[in-house]
Amino acid sequence: MRGYGSVGGAALLALAAVHCGKATTPSALASSPTDARVGAEVARAVDDDAAPMDEREEEAWTQADAGEPQELMRLTDLVGCETLEERAHDSIFRRRALRAMAYCPDFSELPWLADVATSGGDDDAIAALGAVVDQAARPRHATDPEDADELHTGCGALLALARATDRPRARRVLAIRALRMLADRGCVARADIPTDLDSR
Repeated sequence: MRGYGSVGGAALLALAAVHCGKATTPSALASSPTDARVGAEVARAVDDDAAPMDEREEEAWTQADAGEPQELMRLTDLVGCETLEERAHDSIFRRRALRAMAYCPDFSELPWLADVATSGGDDDAIAALGAVVDQAARPRHATDPEDADELHTGCGALLALARATDRPRARRVLAIRALRMLADRGCVARADIPTDLDSR
């Protein structure tokens, strides 16, 4: 009987150790079935070429799934905008990454956002343009990092989209709005921004 009890106790300890190991993952700590599903997707999604994702980042991506501004801001602060772009190449992360871009401290990723706005699917394009508009709405500070080259390149791509009459109207409207908000930063002349949609 004692031998049986020792084996049973060892098995229980082993099971407890396994359970504790699983409990450290965001999916195990999730507060709802939806969080658990998203957490599991996040854990599976990082491909071999991407930087490793630790538990804090996994949790941040999971919490950002609902699109709450504070969680998107927290994600941006944690991983940085360059990593947001890298993760966005995986469809599981793309929408969250695009929305989180609104909280980037500079316009270093503007050329990529403009490319998504031009060549991405409708949903991704609108999300990218929305991020640019939100980012442009924030006052620029003297302490912002230098991003003049990226700002110039991104504005050029947005201007091309705004002028392309064969492109979807919703994309052009948002591109025009973003350009008008960015004109004071010197990346585009107001006179060059199309006005053909103003009365529509």
